[in-house]
Amino acid sequence: MKKDSFNSILRSFVKNKISPTENERTFVSSIYDSLKSTLDNSCIQVGSYPRFTSTRPLHDLDILYIIGNWEENNNNASETLRLLYSKIQREYQNPTTYTLVSSLQSHSINLSYKDSEKEIFSVDIVPAYIISKNEFNDDIYMVPEVIRKKHGKSRNEYYQRLLTESVEMDWIISDPRGYIENAKRVNQSNKDFRRTVKFIKAWKYYCKEKNNDFGLKSFHIEQVVTKYYQENNSIEIYDAIFIFFVNLPEIISSPQIKDRANNNKYIDEYLSDLTRGQKEKIIEARDCFLIKLEYFSEEDTVSKLIEGCFYNRVSYSEQFLFDFNIPVLIDPQYSFQISGYVLPREGGFLPYFLDKIGLIKIDRKIQFRIKGTQPNVDLFKWKVRNDSSTEEPRGEITDHQTKNDPERSKYKGNHYVECYAILNGICVGRARQNVKLESVY
Repeated sequence: MKKDSFNSILRSFVKNKISPTENERTFVSSIYDSLKSTLDNSCIQVGSYPRFTSTRPLHDLDILYIIGNWEENNNNASETLRLLYSKIQREYQNPTTYTLVSSLQSHSINLSYKDSEKEIFSVDIVPAYIISKNEFNDDIYMVPEVIRKKHGKSRNEYYQRLLTESVEMDWIISDPRGYIENAKRVNQSNKDFRRTVKFIKAWKYYCKEKNNDFGLKSFHIEQVVTKYYQENNSIEIYDAIFIFFVNLPEIISSPQIKDRANNNKYIDEYLSDLTRGQKEKIIEARDCFLIKLEYFSEEDTVSKLIEGCFYNRVSYSEQFLFDFNIPVLIDPQYSFQISGYVLPREGGFLPYFLDKIGLIKIDRKIQFRIKGTQPNVDLFKWKVRNDSSTEEPRGEITDHQTKNDPERSKYKGNHYVECYAILNGICVGRARQNVKLESVY
């Protein structure tokens, strides 16, 4: 598939399948507007929703309640929250048809909108103090550390641990307005920025559905993609997605992105706590996605592409074009075929060309070549992949010809040889020859 077509279907998928619907946006706006009235407008939304990088379905919202200026020895927000909680119970008018259940913690107020026992949406109101200004002349805040935790169970467990251990909540410096403004400016230069973030976040969501231990963080994804578009504001969605996944092993190798509000901290410092197994699982998910991307065609759907899956390479020698930073964007004008020429063998076994199935009765030597006129490209790469059940599944990619010339059909099973036409660092054409060996005698 050509890049223009790929970009078109990716953009359409993000708009129609991933982005919050108009009804969802209206629902969240009604809740936020109702709370602003009760909170006397002393609040701001934070998180992915105000940065317009959230995906459907929408489940929760964080709101900072601005108390005043930060004072090192006067930052006990408990009394302020208690008074605010009483005000919400007295004055707040629920704009939804759902039942509202509210609760007060030491450093947040939670509002849960429920249909019977099922939570439909939740809001956490978290206290904040103004401490300084960012380069956009927006306020920077001190906020309780609980805001780093996800909503619901994760935050409740954190509060319980603090209570059990008799530990005070830590306060951290945060620049949500800076991240919002930054995302706004990047997206004004290129609307593919938010589309790219949403697409990768949706992929991450499906991976976590398949494996709850999947450790990649959404905010980390967003900041990596932000950097891509800041460095090149003409980059398109396909290229940004491909670059992200190709670079993912390096992205998760160590913390690298400094926090806007504190240059001594990294927004991806959680990587230091991931185990080797957790990082390997992220790489397996990345490999599975890129393999599907390499073989994506007009008959495939983006929904299938984005489904979470994990691929464990069958051998250290197994390679894919993305290992060489080569995207696959097939152009029909570079189409070609390859042939497998089975060489003669002693005992009266005559030579012949393999058919589409590639059936071979016994062990033979085979030469693989391009049929007829070769397309005018820079380079041809070749891959030999044996059946996964064999002692040598192989999968290496070599330039100009297969690793062995001729190759030998040594193992029973279903094998294949592929050839890739490379032009300007892109695979524009691809051909395959199947090989099926029934016996080795």
